[in-house]
Amino acid sequence: MEQVNFHCKTEEVPAIAGFVKESLIRDLVLFREYSPEFSEEFITQLSTKRNYCMELESSGITTKLLKALTTQLLDKEKALRPQLNKLEGYLNLAGSAMDIPAESFGIKAVRDAISKGNDEGVIASMQTILKNINRNKTILLAKGLKQEFIDSLSAAVTEIDQLNTQQNSMINERNNATASNIKDYNELWDMLSTVFTTARSLFRGVDDLKLKEYTVTELLKRVNAEGSHSKDDTGAAAQ
Repeated sequence: MEQVNFHCKTEEVPAIAGFVKESLIRDLVLFREYSPEFSEEFITQLSTKRNYCMELESSGITTKLLKALTTQLLDKEKALRPQLNKLEGYLNLAGSAMDIPAESFGIKAVRDAISKGNDEGVIASMQTILKNINRNKTILLAKGLKQEFIDSLSAAVTEIDQLNTQQNSMINERNNATASNIKDYNELWDMLSTVFTTARSLFRGVDDLKLKEYTVTELLKRVNAEGSHSKDDTGAAAQ
């Protein structure tokens, strides 16, 4: 992943760029007199890069899908708990007739893996349980365990395995996208840094109010203040 050049949250960079763009449009004559690097074209490039980064923030489809998939995976794993309770009852009924003690069947390992959110652990432990069931199936069926129950456990493990594979694939996709996006955020920040440096040369000791409009700490205060107002407005509308 490329180095991040800025010292704020990625979602704050486009917001900062919006404030800087408006100030720069107003002060363009001063900046252009200082250096020909600042022009209408520079502002257009800044605006274009800012808009692109804003689209990256608002189009986090992979993250939303990943969150939904993770919830689905967690629900499937939790649904195993009552099934494990039933299975445990049959293991106790079978007792010493099995080739392995009930407490060594693997149920505790599955429960622990579910509690820890260890998807791979759930899959591996459930596969062990299914192997133990198949070795002792005749005895367990005689105690009342149904083939349909075994089939449902097997199907659940297959589904959890598939969801886990999808989850890992989406995580890789998101990480790759993030690595690519950082390049755009860095490019936007580099443009902003050029403006900040020039603003210090123009306004330090001359116009403190204007200088604040090109100072990162002051701009972050504005970003956070606007975010708070937006939340307040949303809350008020909902009431």
